[in-house]
Amino acid sequence: MLPNMLKGYPDKVGKREIFCLNVTGPKPYVNTATFATSGDPLLTNALGFGRYVDVVFSAVSVSGTYIVRGVPTGVGPRALWNLHWYTESSGTEVANGVDLSAESVQIGGFCGVY
Repeated sequence: MLPNMLKGYPDKVGKREIFCLNVTGPKPYVNTATFATSGDPLLTNALGFGRYVDVVFSAVSVSGTYIVRGVPTGVGPRALWNLHWYTESSGTEVANGVDLSAESVQIGGFCGVY
């Protein structure tokens, strides 16, 4: 399911914008054991045309079972971002193939415009 932007976002903060998205977990979660190619891709088109992500803040899923961390594929502007899901109790990344579609999380961060 595509992330949904909350009403009122993105919003300006100085020359940057903040965003807040409702995200439903993937079915299935992809954990290839290669960190850079694992995780749930954050679809930047959910932020609106021409925006890129600067940073994604970590958040806890609504159930409290998972911690979700945004991880860039590189440094600098216009990097792609993946959401990595970890179990709250052990701190280990979710195994490959786990169905997280019943989970949801509200994430936020800073974005910019091309």
